[in-house]
Amino acid sequence: MGKHDLGSVAEEWLDRYLSERGYNADTPGDPDQKNPDRLITTPDGRQVVCEVKSFATPGLLKEARFREGSGGIRVSQPMARTQKEALQPIRDKIKEAAKQLKRYKDDGLPLMVILANPMSCPIPFDESSVIAAMYGDIDAVFEITEPGAEHEGASWLQAGRNGKLTSDHHYISAVALLRERPHSAAWAKAWFDENRRRFDQAQDMIAAYLQAAKTENAPQGSEVFLSIIETTGEEAVPLPRDLFNGPLDLRYGPAPDGTGFTLLSDGR
Repeated sequence: MGKHDLGSVAEEWLDRYLSERGYNADTPGDPDQKNPDRLITTPDGRQVVCEVKSFATPGLLKEARFREGSGGIRVSQPMARTQKEALQPIRDKIKEAAKQLKRYKDDGLPLMVILANPMSCPIPFDESSVIAAMYGDIDAVFEITEPGAEHEGASWLQAGRNGKLTSDHHYISAVALLRERPHSAAWAKAWFDENRRRFDQAQDMIAAYLQAAKTENAPQGSEVFLSIIETTGEEAVPLPRDLFNGPLDLRYGPAPDGTGFTLLSDGR
């Protein structure tokens, strides 16, 4: 699958997401120029400009060396990657998208970068890693509290090194991860929780699961959802928090104490 095909898959995911929520999507700007992918209009008339980027990269396996393992399976030799190396593909895509969104920075609209990984390329494609790509490699900080103390959400401390939005592209309103989840995921989890104790061999359990999926009408289809990370750019038009808030969507924003980001809403 080529880069163009990957982009089409990601845009199809986004269009499906928007259609299910009653949002309208057009391609903005002059058709002869390289424009952002979508001008999104909500049912009440609000608008957001989005650029969608997909990954086609060896990522963490770049320059990896393999050996022949048992059964002819190729196994990667031990290797190490710095945070900077691991997160570089994400930073590159944010940079590319920001360039295409820049022409709209004075139009008073939220500008959002949407990242998708439909081929599951070996990159750290999770919220904390994308936050690190945006605002700096992560420093591990452990706070020892009294037994029974309450914690309000998860947060990460950013060191400020190598962050793509630390000193660049302050007009970007949010960066989002676009992902697809099969409707059968919850059904499969429930089946394994109920049945795994019946089996001694993993292959027997997998075979039984596949048979059950056929005979017990496992749910079909999938759902697309977003994990949205708000930015701290002074030039950015805020992305309203009542937009892109589907049942599986997540949203992260700056922590009140300024040490990182925290989970604001969890549709799951």
